[in-house]
Amino acid sequence: MRKFIFFLFTGLCCLLSYQVFTNAGGPTSGVAGEPPLNETCAEAGCHTGSALNSGGGTTTIDVKDSLNNKVTSYIPNHTYTVTLSVAEGVKTRYGFEAIVMKGTGSIANSIGSIVVTDATRTQLFGGSKKYIMHKSGGIDFTGNTGSWSFNWKAPSNNNGVATIYAAFNASNKNNAVGGDKIYTQALDITGTGPFVGIESGNYLKPIAVYPNPAQSMITMALRESAWVTLYNSKGDTVLRFFVSESTNQYDISELEPGVYFANCSLEGRVQSFKIIKQ
Repeated sequence: MRKFIFFLFTGLCCLLSYQVFTNAGGPTSGVAGEPPLNETCAEAGCHTGSALNSGGGTTTIDVKDSLNNKVTSYIPNHTYTVTLSVAEGVKTRYGFEAIVMKGTGSIANSIGSIVVTDATRTQLFGGSKKYIMHKSGGIDFTGNTGSWSFNWKAPSNNNGVATIYAAFNASNKNNAVGGDKIYTQALDITGTGPFVGIESGNYLKPIAVYPNPAQSMITMALRESAWVTLYNSKGDTVLRFFVSESTNQYDISELEPGVYFANCSLEGRVQSFKIIKQ
């Protein structure tokens, strides 16, 4: 399935002194794993002395809807709250940077809209690629966990999977480039509804689905094997199964009547279709 990439990067990057370290201008952008360079502060040399993800810290990425429910898929035009957290031992100074992207390699670009919800601690930066990052008021914490939140409004159509990549900096407060720890993490958020924006060559061979509408059993026939994920109208995943290069039957009798959206993916190629449960 074609992926959108929802990258979350981290901060206090390329900081050479305490004054720069706490500058409200924020960290340097584009050094936390986004395509095409896939570079982080650890590889860029602005934070030296330790390998990526080597500090023993923990990181989390949570995406929640307007009802505060944690989600793993997005509905077009809906707004979600993204919360990033990092903790390492007794450290109390952390940073972050984030960008929401689609595609891979040189064609990757921003998608959807990032909305600042805490202007004291976070800010937007960039042109066609919009990053959100810390400000000087958002690096020091009273406990040993750093945490930031912002909103992301999904695109107006289903553009596939949003892969949330996160990178975080756990600082040792030595006012120098050495000794800090850089962490990364990833989380997939799948789009629901009819898929749009398939590029040339980025599709699966035809899929047959019958009967449709159906009451109990549906049959799927593919010319190649692929994963199929079924979503309800709220964007919740209700079924996920692997379809082999043959005819496959699946029981949907326990599903509530209604319209369901299916995304079929294999190695970056996609097909989407509706299934109506009677």
